[in-house]
Amino acid sequence: MALPLAERETNYTFTLIFSTFVAVLGNSFLYGYNIGVVNTPALIIQEFYRKVYFERAGGNYGNLQDFDRQLISKNFTFENGTLRANQSEIDDLSNKLGVDHSLLLEKWEIELLWSTTVAAFVLFGMIGAFTSAKVADFFGRKKGMIVITFVMFIAALFGGITKVAASPECLIMSRIFVGLHSGLNVSLAALYLAEISPKKIRGAIGTCHQLAITVGILSSQILGLNELLGTVDLWPWLFAFNAVPLFIHLVCWPLCPESPRYLLIKRNEEQEATNALRKLRGYDDVEDEIEEMRIESKRSVSGTNFSMHQLLTTPELRFPTVVACLLQVTQQWSGINAVMSYSTFIFGQAQVPVDKIGYVIVGTGSINVLCTVIAVPLMEKLGRRPLLLWPMCMMAISFLLMTVFINLQFNVDLAEHHSTFAMICIVLMHIYVIGFALGLGPIPFILVSEIFRQEPRAAAMSLSTAFNWICNFVLMLAFPFMKDGLGAYTYLLFTIILAAAVVFIFFFVPETKNRTFDEIVASLGLTRGRGPKSSYKFPDEAELQPMGDKV
Repeated sequence: MALPLAERETNYTFTLIFSTFVAVLGNSFLYGYNIGVVNTPALIIQEFYRKVYFERAGGNYGNLQDFDRQLISKNFTFENGTLRANQSEIDDLSNKLGVDHSLLLEKWEIELLWSTTVAAFVLFGMIGAFTSAKVADFFGRKKGMIVITFVMFIAALFGGITKVAASPECLIMSRIFVGLHSGLNVSLAALYLAEISPKKIRGAIGTCHQLAITVGILSSQILGLNELLGTVDLWPWLFAFNAVPLFIHLVCWPLCPESPRYLLIKRNEEQEATNALRKLRGYDDVEDEIEEMRIESKRSVSGTNFSMHQLLTTPELRFPTVVACLLQVTQQWSGINAVMSYSTFIFGQAQVPVDKIGYVIVGTGSINVLCTVIAVPLMEKLGRRPLLLWPMCMMAISFLLMTVFINLQFNVDLAEHHSTFAMICIVLMHIYVIGFALGLGPIPFILVSEIFRQEPRAAAMSLSTAFNWICNFVLMLAFPFMKDGLGAYTYLLFTIILAAAVVFIFFFVPETKNRTFDEIVASLGLTRGRGPKSSYKFPDEAELQPMGDKV
């Protein structure tokens, strides 16, 4: 007789590790890489935009560069975007070099083009997230990831030829396809990892999704340094690089099994599910897990794919949906992407020398990766709730203290202490990143995949991920105005959001460690009597116990 599921020893099989690595390499890693890839070369790319549109209008960019160099040599300066010099001298120099400044794009036009480049990633990420449930259920987790690889290959091609084609539009198209792929891959990868992992290490395997994202962000920061690809000549290779991990993924992915839960519960292919599970677990007797899937399959309302409308109108799913979406909202509005995308500005506020900021940012990314690695074993030892609550408190305190010390930077009476305050701000920023990497980074994706049964899981992941993208988009649009209007006090808003989220999680989010999907669904509505009443009939212990383990 098979051992009970709770007593079964977990095997870290080659197939499980290999499938996890290949899944995150071609999906989660690329998502993280494309979050950070535009940050370091931003000024170089904006100058490329200026050059291309100037030449399209009939200007000579070489003469414009000579004009700029001679202005610098004559010690002419810019103040608030306006050239401070004798106008007749400027006109004489322009006529001498044949430079027509009326052909140049205005500053606001360059900013609009750049904003469009950045926003395209997020906007189409939303579209990808909303459609990910259809892709996951129609093609399956494995085939779905194969289908979307071609989207990223197109993105890599457009990004790589941007400079050769002298076309900013190519880069914008690249970011559109990157966003579409990222919106799809985040949901597909998280679903796949949750469904192939043994119960005892489901959290650890799920954390590999966030780990790969952080490694991707760090890789983009390193490759974007001036000593590598962050140069005037080589920056298009930063975008063409997307094809490298994607090619490795495409070659190795056929060797990985499909999700056994998808095969049995969605496709009713029990033998195929059994074969896939045997490869993943490393032993032949998988009847206990197969029986648990059969029980979950019987509780499904139907074999059809779950729609967003069903997800929002089914009474027993409303509260889990609220939990899933609020966790994703908190992840984004905790301020992490504002920290990563505007890290140069933040360290500039802390008066870190300009030539050192790039290396400090790489250091921040390295700490993010290291702490996410630490979170992998902690996820199963401590559980989800402690790793959400305590690190979030640490993040809120860090932002609170950072607000104080950034404000002290502007106190002229404390000028002799400004370098000390700058170092404290850097330390606090890294403490914030550590807190995020330990809990709020990986756990929302893990919990969303755990608090729903198989039938609505893809739709729930799709909806919650769409909320993640929407909140990302809103924050990216609002943050420049927030920092201009509120200055250092901007971070107080994030502190308030984190404090509110801690209260919500403490009262309404249950622990999911070492529990079956059915047990988690049951506990979500009944935990300490705090969840909303539901019309759903929760299973009793006898129903939850696999038939093969009953006496």
